[in-house]
Amino acid sequence: MFNSTHTFIGFAIARLGPEKWGRGATATAVIASNLPDIDSVAGFWGTAVYLDHHRGITHSLIGVPILALLLSAVMYFFSGNFGRTFAVALIAMATHPLLDYLNTYGWRPFLPFDDTWYYGDLVFILDPYLDVSLFLGLIAGSLWPHRRRLATVSSLLLVLTYIGVRYELHERAISRMQPLVAGFPQNVEKWAVLPNVWSLRTWNVIIQSKTGMFRFDVDGPPRQRIETPVVRSDVDVSSDLLARATAAPSTAALLRFARFPVARVRRLPSGYRVTWFDFRFYRESTDTALAAEVTLDKSLQVVEEDISFALKLDDDP
Repeated sequence: MFNSTHTFIGFAIARLGPEKWGRGATATAVIASNLPDIDSVAGFWGTAVYLDHHRGITHSLIGVPILALLLSAVMYFFSGNFGRTFAVALIAMATHPLLDYLNTYGWRPFLPFDDTWYYGDLVFILDPYLDVSLFLGLIAGSLWPHRRRLATVSSLLLVLTYIGVRYELHERAISRMQPLVAGFPQNVEKWAVLPNVWSLRTWNVIIQSKTGMFRFDVDGPPRQRIETPVVRSDVDVSSDLLARATAAPSTAALLRFARFPVARVRRLPSGYRVTWFDFRFYRESTDTALAAEVTLDKSLQVVEEDISFALKLDDDP
């Protein structure tokens, strides 16, 4: 989730009672609710390193309690009570990966032993409804201090209700898609129902077959919106060409992260350009995506590579 959501949750947890436990309890809860994202410093070493390490060990079932212990050791100098500080830090920090799991980016809970991604697909990474609900609870608690806990509980109950509604609508969208998937003309390898940032009724569905990627809108009967081959090319693509391109560090990092990878291959006067992108994050209006682009010469040696969250893709070959 976006850090605004984590921050509001940290304040809410403190207002449920821990803020009265001693000095620094509120600061501990707010810092703890955001601290797993300390792995974002990997971005200083480039997007490829960021993809490999963000939502990594600091978000895992092993990493969260260790990180909570480290934070508590620091905050103890302000609070003077390690036990209570650790309890606040652990509770607040545990909400971070749970919230992250709810969206489409994913969570790897079993690192470092298993790097499998798991996806809740219920809410968008930045969900305005969650943020507004939590923010209104904080504002109400500040305006009426004698009703602070009631305002906080009410906002958290509203959040839980919202997530429950999202879950029910998600299940309904899955039910609408199941007959279509079952009768799909191509063999379906995997598919997912993804949230829309503004509409609770509209869901985005991606279906992947061995040869094609398909996107549908679901707010009633499913409507197909986009179709693209898994590998689209203006040349005969050799396995050696794709192998050389995918071995490039930027492409390898993207493919370790990508849930629905798509490739575009284009012949250049000097060789070839291979672009891999994650269909989850493809924006049709701008033809941009989270993508890695590799340029190879005619002998299939990599001469240039790039990776970006908003890479402009070539026109379809």
